[in-house]
Amino acid sequence: MAAGHMEENQVRRKVRRVLSSQLSAVLATSKDDDPYCCLVSYAMTDDLKGLIFATMRNRTKYRNMASNPRVSLLVDTRKNVREDIRRATTVAVIGIADETVGEEKRRCASLLLRKHPGLRGFINSSDCAVMKVRVDKMVVVSDFESSAVLDL
Repeated sequence: MAAGHMEENQVRRKVRRVLSSQLSAVLATSKDDDPYCCLVSYAMTDDLKGLIFATMRNRTKYRNMASNPRVSLLVDTRKNVREDIRRATTVAVIGIADETVGEEKRRCASLLLRKHPGLRGFINSSDCAVMKVRVDKMVVVSDFESSAVLDL
């Protein structure tokens, strides 16, 4: 772990606080050098090594991930006020997205539904893919310029 002014345990606590308090993330995918961003509801695994979200297979993000599984997700604490630039914390999650199957899909769907019970119908759709991002690292920025990288 490379950290700006924070030690690894501080970074992990901050990451857990941000990721548990927020409901959605901005997912960035790309295909043929054509970037695409969208919002997703997510849940994190306890060890911070997996980020779970669901999508329909006919969506741009799914097709992009099938072509290029490297993704980034941005979670932040902004409130859409001027002070956000100095007070908000962002966590950029970088990793590889794969569709889950079998027992792993059931475990991941259950984790996602604990945080987002309203997604039950969506997740139970036959065209829904439950995706798991294997996290390589997280980049945490807070207080405008304080940053740290958590390698997982």
